[in-house]
Amino acid sequence: MTSENDSSTTLDTALRFDAVDLVGRTGSHRRVERAVPAPAREAGGIAMQVPEGQEIAVEAELESVVEGVYVHGTAVAHLEGECSRCLDPVEQDVTARIDELFMFPEKVRAEEKEDTVLLEDDDVNLGPLVRDALAMAAEERPLCREDCPGLCGQCGARMEDDPDHHHDVIDDRFAALKGLFDEEQQDDEKQDDEQQNEEA
Repeated sequence: MTSENDSSTTLDTALRFDAVDLVGRTGSHRRVERAVPAPAREAGGIAMQVPEGQEIAVEAELESVVEGVYVHGTAVAHLEGECSRCLDPVEQDVTARIDELFMFPEKVRAEEKEDTVLLEDDDVNLGPLVRDALAMAAEERPLCREDCPGLCGQCGARMEDDPDHHHDVIDDRFAALKGLFDEEQQDDEKQDDEQQNEEA
């Protein structure tokens, strides 16, 4: 559920439609289409986002119903991000579904308004809906390809560039034992040296 308390962006301005001609006329409907530039990428947001300035194409049907204005349609956009394994660039074209009922404020009980999308000043704001729909359609963990080997967990090297790349890593649980073995080996070598000196 999208809340009207979402931070405002250019989408909220560009995708706000006047529905005054539909209010009180149950069964009437109107089609809207608009292509809007994407706002700046959200820092710390989802992995795949629409690059700033690239077009988001929105088509929707606004339909008057008893409870408010029902909106359904699509948002089409090109997303860009990074492979979750190797960090190479990844692209994704999405067609996201929009489906929401903007309720008349007087039809909603006070305790339910916080969790309900409301028709405000006879306007429907599709901005939050489009943001949510694109986020839902985007790959959560994008990959450049299914069998991407990723990066070396020890040094960050690209495994694609050197498939035989590896590190000899000793389990931390056995690190202390390795120290004991090293000491024993040193003692053995010292004893051998002393024995050879005595024989000489």
